[in-house]
Amino acid sequence: MNRLFLSLAATAWFAPLLFATNFPEPYDTEKAGDAPMPAAEAAKTAVLPEGFRLEVFASEPEVRQPIGITFDEKGRLWVAECYTFAENPRRWDLELNDRVTILEDTDGDGKSDKRTIFWDQGKRLTSVAVGHGGVWVTCAPQLLFIPDADGDLVPDGEPVVMLDGFDAETIGHNIVNGLKWGPDGWLYGRHGITSTSYIGAPGTPEKDRIAMNCAIWRFHPERKNFEVFCHGGTNPWGLDWNEDGQMFYTNTVIGHLWHAIPGAYYERMFGAHLNPLAYEYIGHTADHYHWDKGSEKWSDIREGISDKTSELGGGHAHMGCLIYQGGVWPKEYHGKLFACNLHGRRINMDILEREGNGYVGKHGKDFLMMKDPWFRGLDLITGPDGQVWMNDWSDTGECHDNDGIHRSSGRIYRIVYDGPEKGQPTTGRPEWLTRRGKGEMTTAEIEELLQSPDEAKQAMGIRWFCEELEKVQAKPPALLFTGEGRMSSGLVRLEMAASLQRLPVESRFFLANLLCWNTDDAKDRQLSLMVWYGIADVVSKHPDQAVKLALSSKLPTVTRLITRRLAEDLEKTPGPVNELLSRASDENRLPILRGLNEGLKGWSKATKPAAWDTIATSGGNEETLTLIRELSVVFGDGRARDELLAIAANPEGDPGARRAALTNLIRNPTPDLLPKLKEWTTDRVLGREAILGLANYDDPGVPDRVLNQWKRDAVLRPAAMDTLVSRASYAKVLLDRIAKQELPREAITPFHARQVQSLNDESLTKQLGEVWGEVRDTPEALKAEIADWKKLLTPEVIAQADPAKGKTTFAALCGACHKLYGEGGAIGPDLTGSDRHNLDYLLGNIVNPNEVVPADYLLTVFTLKDGRVASGVVPEQNEKTVTVQTPVERLTIPADTITKRESMPVSLMPEGLLKTMDEATVKDLIAYLMTKAPVAAP
Repeated sequence: MNRLFLSLAATAWFAPLLFATNFPEPYDTEKAGDAPMPAAEAAKTAVLPEGFRLEVFASEPEVRQPIGITFDEKGRLWVAECYTFAENPRRWDLELNDRVTILEDTDGDGKSDKRTIFWDQGKRLTSVAVGHGGVWVTCAPQLLFIPDADGDLVPDGEPVVMLDGFDAETIGHNIVNGLKWGPDGWLYGRHGITSTSYIGAPGTPEKDRIAMNCAIWRFHPERKNFEVFCHGGTNPWGLDWNEDGQMFYTNTVIGHLWHAIPGAYYERMFGAHLNPLAYEYIGHTADHYHWDKGSEKWSDIREGISDKTSELGGGHAHMGCLIYQGGVWPKEYHGKLFACNLHGRRINMDILEREGNGYVGKHGKDFLMMKDPWFRGLDLITGPDGQVWMNDWSDTGECHDNDGIHRSSGRIYRIVYDGPEKGQPTTGRPEWLTRRGKGEMTTAEIEELLQSPDEAKQAMGIRWFCEELEKVQAKPPALLFTGEGRMSSGLVRLEMAASLQRLPVESRFFLANLLCWNTDDAKDRQLSLMVWYGIADVVSKHPDQAVKLALSSKLPTVTRLITRRLAEDLEKTPGPVNELLSRASDENRLPILRGLNEGLKGWSKATKPAAWDTIATSGGNEETLTLIRELSVVFGDGRARDELLAIAANPEGDPGARRAALTNLIRNPTPDLLPKLKEWTTDRVLGREAILGLANYDDPGVPDRVLNQWKRDAVLRPAAMDTLVSRASYAKVLLDRIAKQELPREAITPFHARQVQSLNDESLTKQLGEVWGEVRDTPEALKAEIADWKKLLTPEVIAQADPAKGKTTFAALCGACHKLYGEGGAIGPDLTGSDRHNLDYLLGNIVNPNEVVPADYLLTVFTLKDGRVASGVVPEQNEKTVTVQTPVERLTIPADTITKRESMPVSLMPEGLLKTMDEATVKDLIAYLMTKAPVAAP
């Protein structure tokens, strides 16, 4: 951008209107002639408590489409102006630009009199934050940093892409938004439910990206870490922290207020969370709704606000979130939570109180009412003056914007208190809470918080100490959890439960056992689920410890969910379930039966555990007897097909049960199932299983439907590719699409290429060579590749690599087949005791996995009667079935459907694995493989 232009722009607010010739002029699509109230008039009609008034700080044409606001250290207001947002179905008009402007009040009269355009090349700009030597903006698909180290309000250079992968193509008002600095120094943001994004630094391979759907996320500006903080809601649009450092966020449709616990999974408007082991979700924090949920649909608001909904708060859509700590307003408002109500044209107020281990939001009296029908308040922030500032989008469209966009309007208001109880502006948050965000808090200082009698400090000390474990790779001392008075605070116990996900396995079960001994916590709506989220991914890997915890736990939910997880592995490992049943007591028999029933809900039939007959005759209350009857059917003749269909088709049903039911139905792929599978490819719960199930049918409509889902969601791509290479007719469509460059060549992995070759179709093999390449390199090429890697991977290079990142790569690429330090699958050899400290050994086996392949790990190719081809390793078989493990799924194939079986002199592990990674990823993976002790996850 031209520096002269920017210098001129800084002289007066109207100068950019004269000189910004390269900025596309925004246009309105709202009905002609309609306009909002004049800003000053709208402010005068605002209804507020005594002593308050609404002032106009800025309005159109000085500011338009203000989608986000923030203050810098000098008290200047930064505004994100979004013009590219468009009505459905267009969503975004990328022929327009968005911009970041700065508004100042130089004469102290409470009104903006100076405007500077900082940057005007944005697209899909939704938020702005200032700090660390520049300006941060969300412009999907990117998080951008615009450097301005000298603070002269002129960018020092082009924007730097810090993260990319935020969905921009299929998303509208649910788009990434909401940048805000946390008191801990992280930059926080939000993401809606309608699309899944895959986030990473630029150039990060898809397999290494973090999937996110409907979540609060954060990014550390110095460490460059990205992580999902918590999951759930619908379209979160507003977040803030109380004086104890606890975060709250506001949301739409299914509840307006949520206490954001790290690692939590909250209720969703629809679909299931990306983590299939989450099972159950935490409800919203408020004890009320702001609309007549009992008799109205959420969408009825489009027809107008009923008297009952107005009385309750004005509607379901909430924007902005402010916990007032500014010092100026009367004390009765300190710590209260405020949110703009989009349809109700008001500001709601919630009263935050401690309840159980966490909080509850009580219904406070609505704080502000606007008579301007165009009022669309989006955010609330406390200014340096201790008053509250609010940006008004100023449009008549509701959140789906079907009636057009009025780009020529927008306001910034100040909610000013000048009454007799007026106080002095404060910094809002205590020094101990913000010290870490300034980079001044050491590990020793964090440990001091743990010794404090203040539960807020203890709770934050737990959180921060466990976050530092990743950096120092230390094991948490037992004192961290068992210090004097530590277990007496519910808030501290909640933070302990949240920390489980960051701890090594041995510490997780140690802490989980401590947390599961307090019988009072059985009634808490959050703690049991937080404990479960912390151990869910290790229960099947450490069943002995899981069984011990389930039997000793005083929290029935934990016992039930552990049982459910172990029940899902009943066919592979029946021992843990039998141990639970044989040792069940009067106290835990019912939660064990509930968990067993939930785990087998979608199963048609299961092998009866040895201890079942004793349980079945043990008697009990009505629920116990009902569960025994239901499970006896599964352990006997099995559920009827119609019952499984009903379970799978129920959109409100348990996601795990729905998936299990469909998996069982697919074992007998009758013709009537085909149309349902096609329909379910777009189901947010059943998509993967439906796509895999389509491989059972030779239908010309399948490839296009599967390829559509391949483009739509990267989570479904492995399943889509497995199906597309299962039949010659499907593979033909796949290769044609790649030849036309409608799909990237990289969509085909070496495994898939080998599968296409196994179809024994000369024309396909030829086409594969043309669009992808030869399936196997020559031995000379493999030797050359090994030599190249040896030159790069010197001891010095490996010593500087990050084994923690390598562990993540191992889990994604190798963990399905190989164990290392007890974690991973058992399809291939256990690598823990191998000669992996020898670089020649590692490279030889990775680059040329087919040089020496034990008989147990040879690739077996099956041709089935229906024309399908399946290939993988055979971990088990009997007279009736053969189990085949592919890189994507575990198939059970009836023996009488196999027409041909070939053992190939190759490994399931594909050649060319290292070629799919960048050099940094390879260095980290090799560093992890050569470690001599377990490594904490990154």
